[in-house]
Amino acid sequence: MKKIVACSVSSLLVIAGAAQVALADPNNPTDNDKAAARPLAIEGLRLAQAGNCKEAVDKLERGESLVHAPTTSVPLAECYIQLGRLIAGTELLNRVINEATPSSAPASWAESKQQARTVLAAAIPRLGKLRIHVDVPPGTRANPEVTVDGQPIPVVLLDNDRPTDPGQHHVTARQVGLGNAEADVMLAEGQVKPVALRLGTAPGAVAVAPGAASDPYGQSAAGAPPPVAGVPDPYGPGAAPPPSIDSGAPWMAAEFGARLAFGIPLGNVSGGNGDELDHSFSNAVVPLWLDAGFRFASNWYVGGSFSYGISSVSNQAFAGSCQNPGVGCSGSDIRFGVNGQYHVIPDGRFDPWFGLGFGYEWASLTGTLDAAHSNTGAAVTNSSGSSGWEFVNFQGGLDFRLLNGTLGIGPFLTFAVSQYSSKSTPSDNNGGTTGSSISNQALHEWFLFGVRGDYDLKIQ
Repeated sequence: MKKIVACSVSSLLVIAGAAQVALADPNNPTDNDKAAARPLAIEGLRLAQAGNCKEAVDKLERGESLVHAPTTSVPLAECYIQLGRLIAGTELLNRVINEATPSSAPASWAESKQQARTVLAAAIPRLGKLRIHVDVPPGTRANPEVTVDGQPIPVVLLDNDRPTDPGQHHVTARQVGLGNAEADVMLAEGQVKPVALRLGTAPGAVAVAPGAASDPYGQSAAGAPPPVAGVPDPYGPGAAPPPSIDSGAPWMAAEFGARLAFGIPLGNVSGGNGDELDHSFSNAVVPLWLDAGFRFASNWYVGGSFSYGISSVSNQAFAGSCQNPGVGCSGSDIRFGVNGQYHVIPDGRFDPWFGLGFGYEWASLTGTLDAAHSNTGAAVTNSSGSSGWEFVNFQGGLDFRLLNGTLGIGPFLTFAVSQYSSKSTPSDNNGGTTGSSISNQALHEWFLFGVRGDYDLKIQ
């Protein structure tokens, strides 16, 4: 008997041990758990990057059940959101944000936690809410059983906002002796929709105007970065933060930019014969070009710009005297204006854009003859310039987005069409000038190209 008991106890211990091994602890994974989870997670990330969230969810869920890591949790949450499962996605993001990060965790986990905050902000405003009210006949104690899509709703949530995924929902209420009532409700993103069900009479529902709602737990964040190529090992010590799935939610930002450009002049200073612009300037380097403005609805930018260009003086300027001994010549081109841009893929890793603008331009030339070569024994300075409206500039470029999409850098092109309407000519030998209008006006152009960088300080 003792032997049988011993065998039974041993068998139970073996069974219990087997059951314990079979149930993996994703927060304390074994090496075997990691080895099994790794291909699932990598395949899930690859599918998510490719936009196949439907299949990615299965792989990522399996990987998460074996090994919990923010580098897989965040893409899984983004896929939930993309598939319309906003409740599941936001709760998973909240878990990532609020859980403690082990001191031994790779740096990518902290970056994923920050990414979770940005993704959460884009999703929270999209959550819908149902406010369910159940009427019973006067004198009857209300004790209804309420379900949404077959899932029981606690009585404490009646007459309160219940976060719910956007989409079609079926709401039912029943109580013994009072029959049942039901309603089909279409809930839009961000909508708060009251639903009234009446028991004891014919079933029905009344939808009332949406109201405001807020999260009592104070969760908040802003905008998700775009997907990138390559799927790193999500559990390795050097793992990169996971690629993000574009939530598609619009965002706003204050945008600041700087450019470095090279310019080629075309056209005429005026309509006079031989008064081509490239007879004054051979080219221009623009080391200072600043932009500042506002991005709204993700795609659109409106702002102002200022540029200062250092121009190379043509051999034909000042009647060719710039080549003489003791003569130094310099030029500059200053412009400011406003412009608008449209960004084609604002949440993409590569964001092509194009735009239009207009402004005002000043171009100036200065020639100086040093005292040693002057007939008077003193240095002689002559200055001249032209100014006028820049009627239009056509812009285009490609931004490569970094730092979760907040920083962009890439090439750009600008073609500006202007016309000088006034000029200044030397009035003395000390750089003085006299202004006058240009009677025979003509169009000229600048073709500029270079590198542009911008930083988006996201507001929403």
